[in-house]
Amino acid sequence: MEILDLINSLEDLVVQGRRLPVGGNLVVDRKRMLDIIDQLRLAIPADLREAAQIIEMRDQVIGQAHEQAQRVARATEEERSRRLNEAAILREAQDRSLSMLRDAEERARDVIAQADATAAAHLSEAAEASTRQMEDADSYAIDVLRRLDHQLSAFLESIRTSVGSLQEKR
Repeated sequence: MEILDLINSLEDLVVQGRRLPVGGNLVVDRKRMLDIIDQLRLAIPADLREAAQIIEMRDQVIGQAHEQAQRVARATEEERSRRLNEAAILREAQDRSLSMLRDAEERARDVIAQADATAAAHLSEAAEASTRQMEDADSYAIDVLRRLDHQLSAFLESIRTSVGSLQEKR
């Protein structure tokens, strides 16, 4: 997943940072870090595209269910017509074809309901995953920036101490 790759790139950037001899702090490429954070922001909408694809798949499933229902209804109607032409079993044919039509409509409704439920579940999962990924990315970025802030503060304190020591020796 692109977001995880970008998070790994951020981690690599911190791991590859040069250690300073004083204070154990790191120097990292600020521009590269900001570029990776910008790429993270751009990668998040990919989850929204996935949600749109899930909706499109749901629409396709619903369309297929409608087509199947129409085919079943046509087949049922043809069967009913054929049976109606047989005078000896006219009443039985009518009852059976109506029953088959009701069954077909009920099956079509069931297929459509299942497709809607599946699509809604996928959409909900995609939205939750997208939200979790955004929150995780933000938390990770905040954590990295806080650690960087702490390291830079320690480095500045070390520099100030060194400057103070040098000034006292004068």
